[in-house]
Amino acid sequence: MLVKVTKHAIKRYRERLFDYSSSDGEIISKLKHIAHRGRLVAFKPHDMDNCVELKYEGISIVAVQQPQELVIITCLGQDNYRKWIKSKGMCTYVSQRLRFGN
Repeated sequence: MLVKVTKHAIKRYRERLFDYSSSDGEIISKLKHIAHRGRLVAFKPHDMDNCVELKYEGISIVAVQQPQELVIITCLGQDNYRKWIKSKGMCTYVSQRLRFGN
């Protein structure tokens, strides 16, 4: 299966794992490795219902499954980073009803 990585996913990987020394190519290969080896954690709300969260070695990514490819759209980071962000109140929560209707 073909795996593509968005620029947004590369940017989020740098920010959330504090890895500013790796090149784009290295980050792309790391994200693809996570996509190939990762286990399905959750289905995410998306208009086409094909958005999934995958996790490998503590790093989570969100990807959209398409017929012949997988597109990594963002990197959520490690569990300890996500817990820290939530404890600081930096997450914004949007009701799914507002976003997707009833």
